Amino acid sequence: MMTFSDEARKEGFEIFKKGLVRRLSPTHFAARKEYDQGWQLVELKSGKWVCDCQTHEEPCPHLYAALLQRTTSKLQPEPLDEEHLKCRYCGSPDVARCGFRYNARGISRRYKCNECERKFSIVHVQNNAGARPSELTWLLNEIGMLTARLTDLLIEVNERMEVTSHFTENATTDSSLQETDEDKKA
Repeated sequence: MMTFSDEARKEGFEIFKKGLVRRLSPTHFAARKEYDQGWQLVELKSGKWVCDCQTHEEPCPHLYAALLQRTTSKLQPEPLDEEHLKCRYCGSPDVARCGFRYNARGISRRYKCNECERKFSIVHVQNNAGARPSELTWLLNEIGMLTARLTDLLIEVNERMEVTSHFTENATTDSSLQETDEDKKA
């Protein structure tokens, strides 16, 4: 089980909250800090999640953000702030609504850029006043990680107790054998 430092969790959550994580495939994500120039690749290798920014064994914020994105990807996203919406192709803020798209993935709102004339879709979510799903998801994720860590610690304590009880049983058996040897000599 991966253990993240508090700083890595805090930075990773900020990366996630600012939308700086991209899913490339089910086993590949790209993440970056706001002030970084490049994207870091987070991928699943041999059953373990790794980030290409790592030069050491400690999990990084990119990895935390990607795993958080992965666990929350099935939840509905937060409502879109249309005031700050930009074209995904040219970056222009001059975009207009142009209908909906209905497909197997659900309903998406269509937008048209008035500068480059291209259209793009964004998942449509109805406004739910006061809901903050990303923060709730983060909290649930933290609870899950703490529960898993607690389970691992309990298993470790149980194993140590078994070793200790096995050691005392052997010591008791050894002392009783020594007593019977002494009785035979006497």
